[in-house]
Amino acid sequence: MITQSDSYNKILEIYDELPKQQKKIADYIISRYDEVVFFSISKLASTLQVSEATVVRFAQNIGHKGFPELKEDLVKYYKEYLTPGERMKRSIKELPDDPLSFAAHVEREIQLLNESVTALDNTSFVETIDRIVESDRIFIFGNGGNECLANHLTFRLSRFKLQAYQQSVSGKNLFERMLQIKKSDLIIVFHFYKPTVDFRRLMDVSKDRDIPVVLITDSLIPPMIREANLILMAPRGSKGTFHSQVVPMAINNAIINGVSSKLGEEAVNAHQELEEMRRKFYYNNDFISGSGVDNN
Repeated sequence: MITQSDSYNKILEIYDELPKQQKKIADYIISRYDEVVFFSISKLASTLQVSEATVVRFAQNIGHKGFPELKEDLVKYYKEYLTPGERMKRSIKELPDDPLSFAAHVEREIQLLNESVTALDNTSFVETIDRIVESDRIFIFGNGGNECLANHLTFRLSRFKLQAYQQSVSGKNLFERMLQIKKSDLIIVFHFYKPTVDFRRLMDVSKDRDIPVVLITDSLIPPMIREANLILMAPRGSKGTFHSQVVPMAINNAIINGVSSKLGEEAVNAHQELEEMRRKFYYNNDFISGSGVDNN
């Protein structure tokens, strides 16, 4: 029997050649394999509104005898790669020989940064800068561990007097927020690993409302990238481990510097205005009395 990694790569390899009904199966398995491991063939077929024969043919197309063998591989993959405990074990195995050496950890981060130079398409990067500058407003989405990335980019873009807004919403609240976003705006999304339910909803609504999306991700699987207008690839380390945020943060810094260069005098004037406000209302009052806090 082929290994799950071969099976996973085979799905991506033949994805564009699959019939429409089998693409539905591929999308569902890639984005929701933690659900599929509990499905019977009849459950998967009924959920996707395809025939059981189509499910069998899909399994055979990627090298399995049938659905039971495919499901067995998915269960194995779930146990070995997806559970937090297994991800932690794999992360520990990938630690440097001396995990208490700061230099060793820095070398690992440098390696990821070097990988990002060829992984990220510079044409997409330049177009991202243009869209940020030209859009009416920028809505930056990032939940969980990605919230800090969204916060950082929002904070810096706002200093250029751009209308940038951080979004850390989920569930029904996501639709409340999407109601405010227009075609003349831009959405930037930090999302990695695999598409969550909220991510799929965000992308579906964006497509339906014709709102452009820049996706910063480490995954090029079809269900993740299909609806994005621009993709900035951010390598974060081996699959099945806890990942580094150094490359996504480097992309943030590159975007900020690119926007600053594009805006030119506007960026300089915005920062001068900020400094004048601080000098007038902060340095001469709160700071002198010792009650002020400067967050740079």
